[in-house]
Amino acid sequence: MIEVKNVHKHFNGFHALKGISLHVKENEIYGFIGHNGAGKSTTMNIITGLSSFSEGQCIVNGKDVKTVEQPGELNVGFLPENPQFYPWMSAHEYLMYCSKTKNVEHVDKLLKWSGLKDHANRKIKGFSRGMKQRLGMAVALVHDPELLILDEPSSALDPEGRSEILNMMIELKKMGKTIIFSSHILSDIERICDRVGMIVEGEMIFEKPLKQLLFENIQPIYEIVVEHQDIDQLAMVCKDFEDVREVNVESQSLIVRLEHNTSNINPIIGMLIEKKANLLEFARKKNDLESLFIREGKEND
Repeated sequence: MIEVKNVHKHFNGFHALKGISLHVKENEIYGFIGHNGAGKSTTMNIITGLSSFSEGQCIVNGKDVKTVEQPGELNVGFLPENPQFYPWMSAHEYLMYCSKTKNVEHVDKLLKWSGLKDHANRKIKGFSRGMKQRLGMAVALVHDPELLILDEPSSALDPEGRSEILNMMIELKKMGKTIIFSSHILSDIERICDRVGMIVEGEMIFEKPLKQLLFENIQPIYEIVVEHQDIDQLAMVCKDFEDVREVNVESQSLIVRLEHNTSNINPIIGMLIEKKANLLEFARKKNDLESLFIREGKEND
């Protein structure tokens, strides 16, 4: 569906993309993550045909982006990070304006699907941020594309609005659509994505199935609540164990991060018992994408 190979992009002497490669499979939701300025939007603009690039190859829906004269030839639906509308138009008028076929039935279906049916004749200038995002999703679907490129679709929304947008993406996948979307809200990525790619300073750091990524790359984290006269000293001893990556103290808790999923916490528990620490609670904390995001960002600074 999307094949990006060794793509470079320069802006007035600035090397924005440094030979990135990524591929998006048919009927999957691909999460594209990275810090602000990492190159996410630049990459997505290239994929949609809205921006040129210096070197490499970008194939979308079987077409070489460099040979396409008009972005519309790629049959891609695009939702930019800050979609702009004609505020004096109603939602129905705007979708009809965007539709080449002027298909009223299709537009009505989009309004119903996006939850805007009851607001079809309201002026867009009165829409909330969430309503505008849902309208933007409808606009991206107006020509019934197989592929959707969504740039930060859930940013600046309240939890309810974010949930609505994520549910819409899940529905689109069920309809057979392929989606690539960027986000800095990592819980959203974990909730709906099949695969994840991370970009740091214009370079792809990894691209893997989400489940494999969480299993292989995010270290186990344990919270051990103890009673001891010197918890800081216990933390120092914990750090001496071979498979321990990091130890932090939070009130009465030792937060122990191990190197690998196969690392064993039992020697540390044994040491605490030997030190006559009273273990009040012990639990493995949930692995999450945010841990990896922070770690990869630090290691590539």
